[in-house]
Amino acid sequence: MGRLGAAVEITRPVNSLMVSFAIVLALGIASRWSFEGLTPLELVAVSVAGYCLSSVAMITNDLIDLEIDKVNAPNRPLPAGRISRSEAALLSVLLAATGLILAAYVDFITLAFYLAGLILSLMYNRFLKRTGLPGNIVVAALVSAPFIYASLEAGGVKGPMLVFSAMVFLAVLGREVAKGVPDVEGDRAAGVKTVAVSLGERAAVVIASILYLASSALGYIPLVYGLVNPLLYTPLIALLTILVVREVILIVRNPSRDNVLAHKNRVLGYMLLGLVAFALGTLGI
Repeated sequence: MGRLGAAVEITRPVNSLMVSFAIVLALGIASRWSFEGLTPLELVAVSVAGYCLSSVAMITNDLIDLEIDKVNAPNRPLPAGRISRSEAALLSVLLAATGLILAAYVDFITLAFYLAGLILSLMYNRFLKRTGLPGNIVVAALVSAPFIYASLEAGGVKGPMLVFSAMVFLAVLGREVAKGVPDVEGDRAAGVKTVAVSLGERAAVVIASILYLASSALGYIPLVYGLVNPLLYTPLIALLTILVVREVILIVRNPSRDNVLAHKNRVLGYMLLGLVAFALGTLGI
């Protein structure tokens, strides 16, 4: 169970499950919950392929950053020795192949997005992560891609999906910038040019905060233009705004390593709330 537990942990199951959940929700929103063109089995295949793609990105990141993680995150499975490099590499290959087969089973659009995501994630881990902000932008593009994919599956990119993909992009970009704060020591030693390393921790949290606030502000565009159900959407987007403003105040006042580490996990919860807001807001529209 120790090796099995480490194998599950190294896939970052919370993050990867959120990717799967986001894909299904995006397909539902884009198709007005008809999921037209996808059978239940294909929907499951898309969801699992998304988990596989996210997991491969997480594992290859840990393989490439092993020496950095010995400083920044020594309790992770690889630096802690709970799983070997060869075992992690084999798991990554198996997951990549599984996702590829499932994507090919669904349709060409799914396969194309899967391959593009796989290539970009590998390029990020191998080359782009050390560039700092350009690498952060690639991550944000990868996470927001499911909403563009869902729109294409539903016949075209339009309506609230454009807004929500932009919201996700800005929120993830902010989180990636903020993530450099707790990792600044290891990143500086390894030559990784994060915003926190280049401009300082406080500058990183201020930039992240601006991106969070911009993401939250975009959430009101569908409401103004009547693209969502106001009764279901307004309370959730208002709650999200309050939480984001509170989070911004917390990290700007105290950009310490422990505070920003806790912040990273809370932001995932806020993203989930945003997904739910859009999912409920498009019901009956």
